[in-house]
Amino acid sequence: MSKTLKYVRNGAIAGGIGFLLLNLIKQLIKINEDPDSKFDWGDFLISVGKGALIGGGTGAVIVGVKDINNSMEEPLNTSSILSVAVHKMRLNKQDESYKKLSNKAENITSLINSNFQNKLGGHILRIGSTEDNTALADDYDIDISIPFAPKSFSSTAVMYDELYNFIEEKFNDPDLIKIRAQKKSIGILFEIDGEDFKIDIVPYKLSEGKGNKTKGYLFLNKDSLFQKDSYTKTDISSLKGITLTSEQQRVHIALKTWKRNFDIPISSHLTKMLLLDAYNTNKGKIPRDFTKKLLMVVLHIRNEIHFKRIVSIENTNNVLTDMSDSRKNKISKSCDKVLDEYEYQPNSILHYFT
Repeated sequence: MSKTLKYVRNGAIAGGIGFLLLNLIKQLIKINEDPDSKFDWGDFLISVGKGALIGGGTGAVIVGVKDINNSMEEPLNTSSILSVAVHKMRLNKQDESYKKLSNKAENITSLINSNFQNKLGGHILRIGSTEDNTALADDYDIDISIPFAPKSFSSTAVMYDELYNFIEEKFNDPDLIKIRAQKKSIGILFEIDGEDFKIDIVPYKLSEGKGNKTKGYLFLNKDSLFQKDSYTKTDISSLKGITLTSEQQRVHIALKTWKRNFDIPISSHLTKMLLLDAYNTNKGKIPRDFTKKLLMVVLHIRNEIHFKRIVSIENTNNVLTDMSDSRKNKISKSCDKVLDEYEYQPNSILHYFT
């Protein structure tokens, strides 16, 4: 539907409802004052028509003004502007706050290594957006995965509790705010240069198997009093195998900014997987222009969010697209808004991704 028709339709609906309510109130007041008078259905229906006509006309005038303003707006080099914006939005690892947080992560890693060296089943690794160069400059954590050997603890619950208690007792830092138990990880919060930052420690217990160095089980804290603690499969190291090209990283950063600023109910992990799927689907016909690349991914998300089955690579039982229809509808409509606005005014894309 064209923008003109949308404004005319919406104006007609609003005008019709407005005149309908006014006529209804007017007639009810009249009947209240004169009980012998009757409700005039003809006048009631005529008022709806008048309202729709006036509202539709108003909508047409509004869109006409918008069309004039739109035609006068100077076309911008959106790809160049978006590229500069993405550069500013991306975490710079030379940032002093990040370097301080990174040093704290090194200290925690060394402390855990020294105490649990006989129970570790592999190397302690950093994972997540700070490692794949898609972290936002003003919104990032450092994630650390701790692989424990298959027979290191009697259960994942014991593993989690022992590590939590050890960190709480032995880790000291002047910037430490608190240590908290989370769903799958241990969160360590700091105040650095007047801002809050977090390091997530993700312990997992490797499963037994010849040559296995990556697959295991995460402990899951219960969400409420009515649930029990449990565990789930994982292969956290496999997440490091999901690599993005430098251009895909830039697209992902723009999408993460859009997701955050417009409250789009889609996880960053699912966004990344759909981005890769979009590139795979359009292999051989990927546009060169950065704006067009971004629109290609948004269109793919819009088209596939209701139909595609995307699973998490570290746990095939974790279906990332397993969400309510209302969430999928919101994601789809958010994509539509970007695409429709761009078609009407290409400069509008800057509103969503900068």
